[in-house]
Amino acid sequence: MNGTITSITCQKRDKARASIFLEGGFAFGLEQQTVEEFRLRKGDYIDDEQYGKLIDFDYRISAKRIAQRYLNHRARSEREVRLRLEREEIPSEIIDSVIENLKFYSLINDEAWARAYVNDRLLRKQVSTSEIARELKQHRIASEIIETTLQSLSNEESDLDRARKAAEKCWPRYSKLPDEERKHKFFAYLLRRGFSVDIINAVFSDVYS
Repeated sequence: MNGTITSITCQKRDKARASIFLEGGFAFGLEQQTVEEFRLRKGDYIDDEQYGKLIDFDYRISAKRIAQRYLNHRARSEREVRLRLEREEIPSEIIDSVIENLKFYSLINDEAWARAYVNDRLLRKQVSTSEIARELKQHRIASEIIETTLQSLSNEESDLDRARKAAEKCWPRYSKLPDEERKHKFFAYLLRRGFSVDIINAVFSDVYS
């Protein structure tokens, strides 16, 4: 990529980016911050070496801007941010660098994210510790963070406690069903939430007595 800059214009769809024209034709887009950092002006000559430096710097600025905007809506896990940047085809080494920077400033914190995820999950539905562990693994949360999060959860409330809360909601729903069908639906309801058969039997004894 080489040629003389004949025009630099602000992009209509994204004011934070500029279109660079070489020899009268559109050549590539850059972040406005990149344009200012390299002091690009009409009449400057861009050679292959300069172009490489521009694109490398621009990827880093773009990745930071995309990640920060993504994080503005709500807290995100490292995996979520990584996938968002991968969709923009940011080189992996730049993604790694940007994520480490965000982690340094605590803008990405998987420990805090895992705690918030568990709290929100349990507000919506009572599920077992094993179900929460499975979901956190799906989000690619590190094993040691999952272990710490679940230990804290167990100190606050046991699977038996959560199963009892779930039972309080579902048991009355099946009150008009024959006993055997009511029991079947009750067991299926709690099994879907990841509770063990032993826990379900214990809770069933409570509600059926």
